[in-house]
Amino acid sequence: MQKHGVSRLPMLALVGRVNVGKSRLFNRLVRSRRALVENRPGVTRDRVVAPARIGGQDLLVVDTGGLDPEAEAGIPAAVLAQVDQVLQDASVILFVVDVRDGLLPLDQQIADRLRRAPAQVIVVANKADGPRLEVAATEFHALGFPEIIPTSAEHKIGIADLELAIAERLPDPDQAQEEVVEDAVRVAIVGRPNVGKSSLLNRLLGEDQAIVSEVPGTTRDATDSRITVGEDEFILIDTAGLRRSGRRADHLERGSAYMALRALERADVALLVLDSETGISDHDAKIARLALDCGRSLVLILNKWDLIDEESAHQRLTRQLDRKLGFVRDPVVLRVSALTGKGTRRVLPEALALWDEQRRNVSTAELNRALQEAVSRNSPPMVGRHRAHFYYATQVSSRPFTVVVFVNNPRLISKNYRKYLESFFRKRFGLRSAPVRIRLRARSHKDGGANRTAAGGSNPGGDCGEAPGEPKLQAGGARLATRSLRKKGGSNP
Repeated sequence: MQKHGVSRLPMLALVGRVNVGKSRLFNRLVRSRRALVENRPGVTRDRVVAPARIGGQDLLVVDTGGLDPEAEAGIPAAVLAQVDQVLQDASVILFVVDVRDGLLPLDQQIADRLRRAPAQVIVVANKADGPRLEVAATEFHALGFPEIIPTSAEHKIGIADLELAIAERLPDPDQAQEEVVEDAVRVAIVGRPNVGKSSLLNRLLGEDQAIVSEVPGTTRDATDSRITVGEDEFILIDTAGLRRSGRRADHLERGSAYMALRALERADVALLVLDSETGISDHDAKIARLALDCGRSLVLILNKWDLIDEESAHQRLTRQLDRKLGFVRDPVVLRVSALTGKGTRRVLPEALALWDEQRRNVSTAELNRALQEAVSRNSPPMVGRHRAHFYYATQVSSRPFTVVVFVNNPRLISKNYRKYLESFFRKRFGLRSAPVRIRLRARSHKDGGANRTAAGGSNPGGDCGEAPGEPKLQAGGARLATRSLRKKGGSNP
C-alpha cells in the first residue's frame, strides 16, 4: 500500500462532568454533527475523535464521556480510564463546566485530576448565554486555572475567543512528530447490539479502548482508533448497535443509528459482526444491505464461534448464511471468537485484501472484452421486435466498482440481465463480497455519441443507494447483437 508521512496532529481533549455541553461544543469546534447531543446525562460514553482546523492549524478534537473521579466499577469507571488515557496524549485540555449549575464539588475533583495532566488547561464556562451568566463565570477562577472563557455552544457565543485561546496553546507545527496516516484503510465495525463489536475492536487493538459491557447498546457514538499491522495502517470505526426502526423509540437511539450510517459512509470496508450463538436475523440482512448500498466491501464475522461446538449448529448457521445473506456475492466469512482471539488474526488482512480489490481500475479495452464475452455466453432475448445493442462500456468509479454501459435503449435490458452482468464482472475481476454497479446509458447511432456525457461521474465513495435519475428497467429482455462492440474494437471511441 502506498503511504507517506505527515506531521502527527496535536490533540485537543474536552473533559468535564456529565451534561455540561461537551458534545455540543465538540460539534461547534469540528463544524459537524459527529457527537451525539441530548439533554440527558451520560450520552457520550466512548471517545469521539474528529479532525478540525483552528487558527490555521490542523488538530484532532476528542470528545470524552462525563467524568466521575470516584467511580470504581462499571461503565463510569471505564469512562474514567479512557479519559485518563486521553489526557496523557492531549496538547490542550478544555475543562467544560456549566455556568447555570455553578461551581460544584465534582468540578473541584475533576480539576484536581487535571492538574496532574501534562497539557495546558482552559476552563470553558459553557451555557453562558447572557450577561448575567457571563459574570457568574468568574467564580470558576476558584479552580485555580489561569484562563476562564464564557461560551454558549448552543448559541455560538464565545467560540471565536475560545478558538483563539486554543491556537495560542497548540505546539509549533514545525516541531510535530512525523506519523504515517494518509492512506489508512478505514474499517467500520457494524452489527446489532451486543454481538461483540467492541470486544472485537479491543481484540484487534490489543487494548481496552472501547467499553465492553453485557448491557446491549453500550456503545452509542462512532469511535475511531488507529492501528498499524506490519506496514499497513488501519482506522477502526466502532459503531453503536443498529436496532430495528420500531425499537429506536427515542432520539438517542435514532442518533446512534445515524452515527453508524455515517460511519459506513466514512469507511472503506465494513465488518458485519454476527452472533453465532443466537444465529443470523433478518436485521443482520438489513445491515448488510445498507453496507452494500453504501458501496462498501463486506466481511461477515461469525463471532462467539467458541460457543458453537455441535455439527448441527454449524449446519444451521450455513443454511442461515445462504438464506438470509445470499445476496452478498462471493462472501468473505470468518469464524472468530473475540473473547479468546481465535480467528481474529485474519480479520484485518482480509479487510486489506478487499480494499485492494475494491480499488481496482480496469482499462476500457479490457472491460469491453469482458462485456463481449459476457454477451456471447448469455444473450438476452428480444423484446417484441426490438433488439438491444451494446456499444461500449467504461469504468467510472472503483468505490464501488461502477461501469457505465452505453446501449441503444436501456429499457430493453431487464433487471435480471443487469444482475448477470454484475455477477460476470465481479467474477472476472475478482471483486469478492463487494457491490458492483452497472449503469445503462442510451446512445443511438444517429446522435454520433452526443449522449456520452450522460455517463457523467459517480460518487467515488458510494451514495448509499442508486443515483438519482437511474433508469427504471422493465421486466423482460432483448437478444443482444454484438456487432457494435466488434465494430468498435472493444475500446472507448
